[in-house]
Amino acid sequence: MEQATITLKDKKFRTYLDERKIQEAVQRIGRKIDQDYVGKNPLFVCILSGSFMFTSDLVKHFTGECEITFVRLSSYHGTQTTGNVKTLLGIIETIEARDIIIVEDIVDTGNTLAKFLPEIENLKPKSIKIAALLVKPETLKEKIKIDYTCFDIPNDFIVGYGLDYDGLGRNLRDIYVIC
Repeated sequence: MEQATITLKDKKFRTYLDERKIQEAVQRIGRKIDQDYVGKNPLFVCILSGSFMFTSDLVKHFTGECEITFVRLSSYHGTQTTGNVKTLLGIIETIEARDIIIVEDIVDTGNTLAKFLPEIENLKPKSIKIAALLVKPETLKEKIKIDYTCFDIPNDFIVGYGLDYDGLGRNLRDIYVIC
């Protein structure tokens, strides 16, 4: 893989995961979800904004009936997590007795999911599973079970494939790490 370098605002980033590797991993877990939910109609809950590309590619590998909804949660400012999770757009669908798959771009501390899961559980779904593009095991503070993971990564700041630095870089096909 060629190491490309990009600049976003005042930060330099280098290629960390190329598009091919990302798509292979998304296909792998997409097929696993497809097998696990044969004959079911799961509701994929995309956590915006970072998960939009991952969700889009992931559901393309689901061959059965499914639905997709979006929630918007916020916990980052610049390159740092604030520790405070705000729900900016919540679930409007009825999810009681439904199979739910929460789709998250990156799980680092686990705070976002730890705050969001009780909201979902209170709506009495049949089941809840979590699919994450990226997990940072060394920074995980909350006991969160991630059912489907594409990549475990170190505690580096990354952008691309939906992830951003102050709103920039979401459109990049590869994932870049800060230099």
